[in-house]
Amino acid sequence: MKKITLPLLCLLAFAACNNTPTKESAVTTTATYTLPDDSAITQAVHDAYACISFSNGKPRYDSIPYYFIPQAQLINFRTDTAMVTSITQFVGFYKQFIEANHITLFYEQELYGKTEQFGKIAHRISTYKTYINSMDSLPERGVNSFQLINTPNGWKVSSIIWDVEKPTLPVPAYYLKDSTK
Repeated sequence: MKKITLPLLCLLAFAACNNTPTKESAVTTTATYTLPDDSAITQAVHDAYACISFSNGKPRYDSIPYYFIPQAQLINFRTDTAMVTSITQFVGFYKQFIEANHITLFYEQELYGKTEQFGKIAHRISTYKTYINSMDSLPERGVNSFQLINTPNGWKVSSIIWDVEKPTLPVPAYYLKDSTK
């Protein structure tokens, strides 16, 4: 009896420890996650675009930092090398660009966006178009990656990383879906 009991106990112990799910025990879920703050996050991104946009006049340079946390980083891949700036540096470079090029209209708008959120952090991939000096010109396009945090004053941008469309880097169709603008 002892000869049978020990192997049987070992077999039972092994079976109990085996937690590989079977077809019957596998759980599948079809639940979808609803973003609790999607509209607020989308609005924060649209506000960031609006704060740098202007027509027939000068930008509101002083209002730009309001949409960002003070420690925000903006990372531009317009060239092959990343240009990393603080929000204060960005506003300075933006002002230089506008004034040096005699820009009287700068309009940037989201073409497509998708938000991901977990708690107080969010990410929004955002395809944009930019018009400079004329809404009749062919717009520049690119893709922004916004990172946002929920502050006591609402959702604020903590960083933006972007690259512009180039002949060798077209914006892919999946970043233009649902785009009718």
